[in-house]
Amino acid sequence: MPPPAPAPELRVALLHNYRDEQQPSMRLYAERLGEALDRRGISIARVRAPGVVPDAWRRRSALWSKIDTYAGRYAVYPRLVRKLDADLVHIVDHGQSYLLGELDARRTIVTCHDLILLALAAGRIGGAKVPPVALQVFRVMMEFARRAAWVVADSRQTKADLVSFVGLDPARITVIHPGLNQRFAADPPRGRAWREGRGLGDGPLILHIGRGFYKNIAGTLRVLARLRRDGIDARLARVGHAIAGEDRALAERLGVLPHVAELGAVPDAEIPALYNAVDLLLFPSHYEGFGWPPLEAMASGTPVVSSRAGSLDEIVGDAALTADPEDIDTLAWHAGTVLTDADVRARLVARGLAHAARFDWDRTAQEMIAVYRIVAAGTR
Repeated sequence: MPPPAPAPELRVALLHNYRDEQQPSMRLYAERLGEALDRRGISIARVRAPGVVPDAWRRRSALWSKIDTYAGRYAVYPRLVRKLDADLVHIVDHGQSYLLGELDARRTIVTCHDLILLALAAGRIGGAKVPPVALQVFRVMMEFARRAAWVVADSRQTKADLVSFVGLDPARITVIHPGLNQRFAADPPRGRAWREGRGLGDGPLILHIGRGFYKNIAGTLRVLARLRRDGIDARLARVGHAIAGEDRALAERLGVLPHVAELGAVPDAEIPALYNAVDLLLFPSHYEGFGWPPLEAMASGTPVVSSRAGSLDEIVGDAALTADPEDIDTLAWHAGTVLTDADVRARLVARGLAHAARFDWDRTAQEMIAVYRIVAAGTR
């Protein structure tokens, strides 16, 4: 009697975000995960809804851009997923959970990256106001996510938030850390060239990435001021929108505004060079659902000083110097030590390189396949 034929491999539809070219982190998550799954023999079908409004119109008018967003996300994309031919469907961003209204929930997995809006509404992240409409939309999305057969969380913090804020059964949530989205490596000559090309000069250069309220720009400015007051001629390089409003007024009061270099939006291809161009990543966020920048810096041989908030204690481990996000004294002490003590710096660099190497998309894919098999077994 001939041996039984091997079981057919899983066919998985990966649902990209609508116009995910405008959401680099989510686009890269979907692309890198799909590539790693494909290397392991999983049959991947990428699903991307076509744009509704021509790009030229969207650029011309905010109204056309809104029409495109709402029509594309809530009219075109749901119709597109109704006819999917796949064993399983993976929604790679919880913000697209509304698509579960058109899918077989028993065959659907959702990745949840963070619940910042719910944490903010619960008073866990300072006193910033939550836009009521955005909060309501987010809550609706999470109600859809509750229907999914399984939820993948980027971190233990996100899993805990799903349980406490959304009421999800922890037995249906698996924590799977994503990998790094680019090839990062220590490359000092490349960093020096990039730094020179941007006219960033010599002397200690600290990097801060992010524009959201929870990124703690104010705390970053206070650390910079403390370092300079202590005689360390440090400057701050920022990626994201230029400092404005209350943060700009604070920078002026502290006298550090002339020592801030606004880099704006740095192209993805230049990010590895950027990490090599700086002497320290300062990341004192009030909350992170995951937090890629510390790992990217570590993989580039750049030491990290970060907060312990949200997922960060879990993500950076013992490879960074950490403190509470409002503990300016300790954050500044850590930063000053890294910038002035070669032995401490060398130890952090070595730990960081080893630590960041664990965050690998092939490992992510292997753990994701285990989830797929659990969900697939439940549909038979």
